Amino acid sequence: MARWFVYLILLTCCSFQVSATVSKKIVVFFDLNTDNELGIFRNSTLHNVDFYDLEVNFTDSLAVGKAVQEEDRKNNWLLGIIAVSRTCHLPTLQSYVDHYNLAFLFIGPTCSLKSELRSGSFHLFPMPSLVGGLVDVMFYKEWEGIYYIYDSDEGILQYEQLLHEIHSQELIFDVIVLRVSSINDCYRRLIRIYNDDPGNIRVLLNLQPEDSQSVISRLKDDPSVNNFRFHFLLSKLGIYNMNGSIHNQGINITGFRLDVDINITDSQVLMKDTFNFAREVLSGYSDLLSLSSRNDTREKRQKLKEALKEMRYSGASGPYIFDEDGIRANFTLRLIETLVTRQIAQIGKWVSYEDIGARLDMLNTSQIKVQKHPKEKTEIKVSTGQERIITTIHDKPYVFIKKKYAKEVSKMKEEGKRVCGNHYFEGFCIDLAQKVTEILNITNYTVCLVQDGQYGAIQANQTWNGMIGELMQKKADMAVAPITISSTRERVVDFTKPYMSLGISIMIKKPANEGAHIFSFMDPLSSEIWMCILFAYVGVSVVLFLVSRFSPSEWKVDEKTISNDFTISNSLWYSLGAFMQQGCDISPKAISGRIVGSVWWFFTLIIISSYTANLAAFLTVDRMNTPISSVEDLAKQTKIQYGCLKSGATYEFFKKSKFALYERMYAYMTSAENVFVKENDEGYEKVRASNGKKYAFLVESTTNEYINNQKPCNTMKVGSNLDSKGYGIATPVDSQLRDPLTLAVLQLRENGELDRLKKKWWYENSQCDPDTEKDPSQAELTLENVAGIFYILSCGLTLSVVIAAIEFLYKSVVDSKKSKTSFGSMVRCKARLSFRGSLDDSSIPNTPQKKQTATYTYTGPVQVPEYEPYPDNNTHTQV
Repeated sequence: MARWFVYLILLTCCSFQVSATVSKKIVVFFDLNTDNELGIFRNSTLHNVDFYDLEVNFTDSLAVGKAVQEEDRKNNWLLGIIAVSRTCHLPTLQSYVDHYNLAFLFIGPTCSLKSELRSGSFHLFPMPSLVGGLVDVMFYKEWEGIYYIYDSDEGILQYEQLLHEIHSQELIFDVIVLRVSSINDCYRRLIRIYNDDPGNIRVLLNLQPEDSQSVISRLKDDPSVNNFRFHFLLSKLGIYNMNGSIHNQGINITGFRLDVDINITDSQVLMKDTFNFAREVLSGYSDLLSLSSRNDTREKRQKLKEALKEMRYSGASGPYIFDEDGIRANFTLRLIETLVTRQIAQIGKWVSYEDIGARLDMLNTSQIKVQKHPKEKTEIKVSTGQERIITTIHDKPYVFIKKKYAKEVSKMKEEGKRVCGNHYFEGFCIDLAQKVTEILNITNYTVCLVQDGQYGAIQANQTWNGMIGELMQKKADMAVAPITISSTRERVVDFTKPYMSLGISIMIKKPANEGAHIFSFMDPLSSEIWMCILFAYVGVSVVLFLVSRFSPSEWKVDEKTISNDFTISNSLWYSLGAFMQQGCDISPKAISGRIVGSVWWFFTLIIISSYTANLAAFLTVDRMNTPISSVEDLAKQTKIQYGCLKSGATYEFFKKSKFALYERMYAYMTSAENVFVKENDEGYEKVRASNGKKYAFLVESTTNEYINNQKPCNTMKVGSNLDSKGYGIATPVDSQLRDPLTLAVLQLRENGELDRLKKKWWYENSQCDPDTEKDPSQAELTLENVAGIFYILSCGLTLSVVIAAIEFLYKSVVDSKKSKTSFGSMVRCKARLSFRGSLDDSSIPNTPQKKQTATYTYTGPVQVPEYEPYPDNNTHTQV
C-alpha cells in the first residue's frame, strides 16, 4: 500500500505551475526495494515542477548522509525530502532531515511506537494504522491465542506495536511468533501447524498483500486441508483487492478496507485523497515556490512544514488530520470478512477519532463489543449499607493468617466451619480489599476463606469449585485473591481490569555457591592453559640458550677468557622476568635471540592482558551453576522432576496448550508420580527438600519472587516467564460492583498505590540478606579470594631462607675441610661475615683464596669461529 502514496505525492506536486527558474526544490529518495515506484515516477508527467529522484540504500547511513549533504550543497533552495520505502528506516533519515530543517514526508510503514518518535522532529505518515483495529477484532472474536507470521524486519517492529496495544488495553493473548523466509516457507509452516495443532488455527498474517493471497490460495486449493480450521486476519489493507476465487467462500479471512462506497480499490482511493490533500496545501501557499536567498529558503522550509501539519482536508476515505506525532488521526475502516460458508461481505466498522476514541461497531447487533471512550463514564452508585462478603484464599503474601489467630483458625477448619472475619487476615489482597472498599464507600464487608481451599476449576459434573463456585452460587459478592483472569472463568464470572501482571515461572532450589578457594587467582585461565604456559616458558628458555650458544654475537672474548651471559639459568631468569612484566640486567644481542625475546614479549602481553581482564570477575563473583536456565532445558532433561498446582490456571494452561513444548511437559507431568501438589506451600517444600531427587515447581512469577525472599532463602527463579496473564477481582456475572471495582483498581494503579503495596509485602518484609545479590561491580575482595598468593609468598620466603641456610652450612663444611679447621670455627667465622659484613684478621682461617669468577681449564688450542687460536694451551675460560 505504501507504493501508492508515492504516486499520490509525486503526481500532486507535479500538477502545480511554477516558475521555470525554480528547480529541484523537493528531492525524492527511493530505497533499493522500490523499483516499481521509481519506474512509475520517472514515466509520469512532471508538469512545471522538476522533482529530482535518486536511488539510495536506506540501510547504509553513510550513503544516506552523503546523498542529503550533496543535494543540499547543489540545491541552495531545497525545501524538503520525500522518502519512499517499503521497510522501516525512519531514524536514519530523520537525523539528517532534522539537521537541515527540511520538510519530510515518509512514504512507508509507521514502524515506531509513538513514544519512540523523536521529539521535535517533523514527519507525516498518511497511511492509517491498523494495529488497534487488529487487537479489537481478536478480542471481539474471543481468540485466546494466535500465530503471528511475518517475513521481514518490519514485521518484528510491528509486532512490538501489537504488544504495546495489547498491553495498553490490558488484554491477554497467547502469541506464537514465526518468521518465514518465503511464500513456500510460510506454506510449509502453516501445514506443520495444521498437523501439530488439532484445534482451530488463528493466524495474524503480516505479509505483503500479494504474498498473503498466494499463501491463502495454496491452502484453499489443498484437498488435504480442512479450511474450516483456519482463520486469517490480515495486517495490511488489501482484502478487497484479492482475486475472486478467495472472495467466493472456501476459507475464513478477515481484513480492513477504507470506508468508501465507490467500486475502486483502496489504492486508487488513497491516490485521489492524497493528490487533493497535497494540492490544497501547495495552492494555499504558492509563495513557497518563489525563493530568493539561502535565508529565505530556511524560512520557507519552516513555513512548508507548518502548512503540511496544520492542513485539514476531507477526502473520499475521510478527513486527513494528523496528530502531534504526524500519524493520521481521524479515519474509519470497514471490517470485511469471507468465510467458508459465506462470500465476502462487510461485517462492521472500526472507527478511530480523537474526540470519541477508538471502537469496533459490528453490524446486525446493538452491542458494541469493543469501545474505548475518553469521556468520563456515568458513575454507578453502590449500596454502602449492605453487607458484602469477600472470598479469598490463604496464599502468601496475598493473604496471611495472623499468628495470634493461627490456632483458632486451624480449629475452625478442623470443625468444618467457614473462617470469616477481617481480624484474622493480613496481606496484599487484604490491603487491596480495604483500599477498593474505601473508594466505593463500602463500610460493611467481611473477608472469608474459601471453604474448599481451591481457586476455581470446572469439575467432571460441569460444576465449579473454589472461589469461582462460591461466586456463581452467590455465596460471595467478590473474590479478592490471586485469581488468574482466563477465558474459561470469564464465561461464568466477571473480572475487573488486572491489578497485577505476571506469568508462569520456574522455581528451583538455589544451587550452592562454588565459593572461592585459595587458588582462585588461577581461575581466569584453565588448567590446560597454565600447563601450556609452563611448557612455553621452559621451551623459550631452552631455545634462547641454544641460539645464544650458536650465535657469535653473544660471546664475549677477552685476552684469556670467553664468556656468554645466556647460561641455562640466566635464560630461565630472563624468560621469567619478561613473563612477570619485569626487567632483567641482560638482554640478547644477536638477531636470533632478539626474535626469541620479541615473540615471548608479545605472547606474555596477550596472556597477561587476558588474565587481568578476567581476574576481577572471577575474584568478586560467586558463581552458581544452575542445572537449568530455561523452560526448554527443563523439558528436555529427565533428572529434575517438575509439577504445578493440581487445580488452578497453571494446570489449565498446560492442559489446553497446543504448543508442542508445553504439550510434552503436560504429558510428562500427568505420567509422573507425585509431581502435582494440592497447595502452593506443598510445592515450595518439595523444592526446598529436593536434595537427592531434584524438583522444580511451576508457579506464578510474583509468588516465585516472594518465596525467594523468605527464609531459608534457598530458592530461586530461572528463565523467563512462560506466558503473560493478570490477576483480577472477580464478581458474579452482571454484578453492579464490577464497573466500580474496575475504576477503583485503575485509580489505585494510577496513583501508585498498587506498586506501594507490592513493595511493602514483597521486599520490605524480605527475610533474606540483600547482600546476597550484591552488584558484582561493587563487590569487595575477601581474604579467601587472595589467600593463595599469600601462601605462595610465604612459601617462597621460607624456601629462600632454607636454601640460604643449606648453602651456608654446605660452604662451611667444604671450607673447613680445605682449611683443615673445625666445622664450628668455620661456622662462627662465616656468621661474623654475615652479620658484620667484614672479617677480623685474626679470625680469618687459613683458607686458600678462591677466584671471583667460575673458570675451567682446558688443554689444547681452542678454535672459536671468526677468532684466531690462542697461543697459550692453559687459557682459562669463564662461563
